[in-house]
Amino acid sequence: MAERRPTMRELIQRRRRFVGRRQEMAAFRENFAVPPEDAAHHFLFHVRGDAGVGKTTLLRQLENTAREHRALTASVDESVNSVPEVMAAISAQFAQAGHPLKSFDKLLATYRQRRHEADAAAQQPAAPQPPEGAAGGPQPSASSAFAVRAGLVGLGMVPGVGALAGAAEPDRVAQAADRARAKLSARLRSHDDVDLVMSPLDALTPAFLRDVGEVAASVPWVAWFFDTYERTGPLLDLWLRDVMFEGRYGSLPANAVVTLAGQGTLAPRCWADYADLVVDLPLVPFTEAEARQLLTAKGVADEQVIEVVLRLTGGLPVLVSMLAEARPTTPEAVGDPSGTAVERFLKWVSDETHRSVALTAALPRRLDEDVFAAAVGEDAAELYGWLRSLPFVTDSSGRCRYHEVVRTAMLRLQRNQSPQAWRARHLRLADAFAGWQREIEESLEGDEKWEHERWLDYRLEEAYHRLCAVPEQALREELRAYLNEYLEYTSLSWDRRWIRTLAEAGRDSGAESVRAWGERLLAESSPSDEAETMTLLIDEVGPDERALATAFAIRGLARADMNELEGALADAERALELDADCVSAHAARGRVYLDKECYEQALESFDRAVTLDPDFAWPLARRGEAYRLLGRYEESLADLDRSFDLHESAWTVGTRGQVHHAVEDYDKALADFSRALEISPEWAWVYAERGRTYRAMGRNEEALADCERAIELGADYAAFGRVHALRNLERYEEAIDAADRCLASRPDEQAVLAERGEAYRMTDRFQEALADFGRAVEIEPSYVFALVRRGQTYQHIGRLGEALADFDAALSAAPDDAFVLATRAVLLLRLGEDEAALANLDRALGLAPDDLAALEARVRCHRRAGRYAEAATDLERATALDGQDLDIAFEHAMLVSRTAGVAEARERWIAFEALLEEHGGQWDAQARVAAPIVSRAALGYGAGADRFVTELTATRPYWEIVDDVICALDDLARCPGADPTSLAALRAPLAELRASLDHGRTALG
Repeated sequence: MAERRPTMRELIQRRRRFVGRRQEMAAFRENFAVPPEDAAHHFLFHVRGDAGVGKTTLLRQLENTAREHRALTASVDESVNSVPEVMAAISAQFAQAGHPLKSFDKLLATYRQRRHEADAAAQQPAAPQPPEGAAGGPQPSASSAFAVRAGLVGLGMVPGVGALAGAAEPDRVAQAADRARAKLSARLRSHDDVDLVMSPLDALTPAFLRDVGEVAASVPWVAWFFDTYERTGPLLDLWLRDVMFEGRYGSLPANAVVTLAGQGTLAPRCWADYADLVVDLPLVPFTEAEARQLLTAKGVADEQVIEVVLRLTGGLPVLVSMLAEARPTTPEAVGDPSGTAVERFLKWVSDETHRSVALTAALPRRLDEDVFAAAVGEDAAELYGWLRSLPFVTDSSGRCRYHEVVRTAMLRLQRNQSPQAWRARHLRLADAFAGWQREIEESLEGDEKWEHERWLDYRLEEAYHRLCAVPEQALREELRAYLNEYLEYTSLSWDRRWIRTLAEAGRDSGAESVRAWGERLLAESSPSDEAETMTLLIDEVGPDERALATAFAIRGLARADMNELEGALADAERALELDADCVSAHAARGRVYLDKECYEQALESFDRAVTLDPDFAWPLARRGEAYRLLGRYEESLADLDRSFDLHESAWTVGTRGQVHHAVEDYDKALADFSRALEISPEWAWVYAERGRTYRAMGRNEEALADCERAIELGADYAAFGRVHALRNLERYEEAIDAADRCLASRPDEQAVLAERGEAYRMTDRFQEALADFGRAVEIEPSYVFALVRRGQTYQHIGRLGEALADFDAALSAAPDDAFVLATRAVLLLRLGEDEAALANLDRALGLAPDDLAALEARVRCHRRAGRYAEAATDLERATALDGQDLDIAFEHAMLVSRTAGVAEARERWIAFEALLEEHGGQWDAQARVAAPIVSRAALGYGAGADRFVTELTATRPYWEIVDDVICALDDLARCPGADPTSLAALRAPLAELRASLDHGRTALG
């Protein structure tokens, strides 16, 4: 059913009740006359000002104005504790107005059910339970506390803990997420359910926005209002910015208008880029004219009365309104201007019992009849209806609350007036909430209380009142409970409420230590913050060994994230002194040893953790990582498989992908990395690793896409992969540009230097290539890739001695590298050291039997030595591996020419030229011009060969290309049926060209 439109009379009454703020109202009202497509239309308003200045009242009036323009409206305040709760509240209000968000509501119901199951899972210990009746209450599994809490802190999901993405390495954050995901995977039914609980915004928000969009299409306007945004802003800022401006989850419809109301300015870190889109509506106390207008509207007309009210209130709207409600007719009725704020609020409450009730009822944060009776006593319980009628009390569905300005003044008065009465009243309320908890527990079993919403509400209020009554004692008890129970049993949204409760209790009681703890936990945003917090907790919780062990273990993890490995190790050891069977401490110690590259010691710690809790996936996965780093791949895969079966973690399956890559099972590696990205779609490390696997498979376009995505997500280390992929794609200039950008900020990035050098080499910019390879080798003298590529560059320009020196250095660093051996052998063949070349080639092919380059070089080596049968055997094997390889086809024609004569080889040379025409891209441009000199000569086409000599000379080729042609012509001249005279004529200008390049290389040197 559509929302009923107000009548004229109702609208007039509303307007007369509301005075002032004409400019703010006009700006908001006029916005509805401007279509969304017009640049003058505004989508976001921000009402701001001090407490009591009238933000909430104005916000209500703005909502009425929106409804007058037939807007579908919804409003939320600080009663919400998570973004899903915000969406749920908006959906419920839309449904009441006849516009339900059906698809979203269905998904929300699923989320709530799965969240309930997840919370239940978090309360089920993975380790054996103590015998019934054992001292100490419920003992949570150390491993589950370690996995869930450490993971959620890392994600910034622990209430009060800011997102860690900007403060920690991306892979650390993602690994932390996996530790949280692990606890859920064992309980929930599918990957989608785990994703829904772990990343509810990613699942719920798109569905929410789709439904809002459909509803918006049927109404003129949609308007959202967020009150007390100074409290909810830290929770909602990023989400609201994303749905309004950044399109991460979709986008709000164009006919949506959002209004925020809070005490301060919007957070610059979130809204700075969109400040020009925000209509700022700062509120100040009423002008005298506005205050007079309100008093007149309330029937206060006496000028002397008005003067007194103006002096008493300073124009603060909430005070003006409260004093006006009693409609005083004489100055004496207003009272002494020097009276306290509380006296102002209770000026017309003459009955002492009523006054006492009004003061005492300010102690609870929220009131219902039961809480009211517990606060004031049964004798005064019937005054609840009267209390709800007071002008500073707002009522909603039977529950009510004081205006913040009024309650703050009343609390301060009672705290200062009688500290003993303050303490006694709060303890009475705390005992009442404790009693209500016990009543609920009677109908529950085991640890079900931690799932019971009302019990949890009562637990918070009990904590609040004890903190107000006996701050130091209650604070220590709460902090112990935080370490022993809350970290294990409670949900994230409840944790956030608990932290806010600390801050509020400290503020309301004047207990600086309590307030400071609340604010510290709310502000925690990095591993260093967490480590400092745990340090303070260690000093605070006293002799409670269980709490101390937890604090040391968490501090150890934080220090490990900060790379303070010695401190982290000391913390893990201290935790184990307190509790030798603390699984999380063993796991933490193993993680530190892993980071210290003490892999055997890491294995010992992980072994102990796995023995204590065989189903704890985290140490299993980390033990698998230790095995991987030790090259014990079978054991690594066994642990990673087991861990992933227990808990489907992106870190675990990504690490397994690394193992599969290491054993060159690239298809399985790809499958693992892709599965990791299904679990954690924005984990840069996985994109970078999958890109590496794509490069190994020669799938360079996909490798490039993954590396670019990794860089977008903040993984600067993927810059090397991007340059490498571009170079493999022969997009050399782009590769050089990408390397330049990377090296501008990291000039000693040796891998990128070498990749840029290779791009220079492939574009014949040999001097620049030598400079880059030289710098890379200077940084790391045993850098094999840079040594080999520099050696090849030296070979290109004829500096063969220096080339051999580089190949020798590379071989010394990597004696079992087949590529180094084959490359060195090619140079040895050029130098005429055929036997040494053959030894290198035999060793290379023993290591890599299918290495085409080594096979081609050994065919040539055998051919030149007259070992034609051996040459033919290698040639047959190479052709079977790749029948389209140009080097193999050229060597095949040369071998037939040498063994059967040039005439018999004619078909082989024709086949080579056809293959060159079809697959010339295998070679560079100069090689494509040089090779036909030999093939044309072999076919007897002297003129054609001459033309290619002229063309090659014009390209200003590098030394090696010319030397290759001369060597090939010399080989051809020794073949039966060859024409030595014509070949000598071809050779002469090439020899001159090579000699000129000899001079050129001297200049380069």
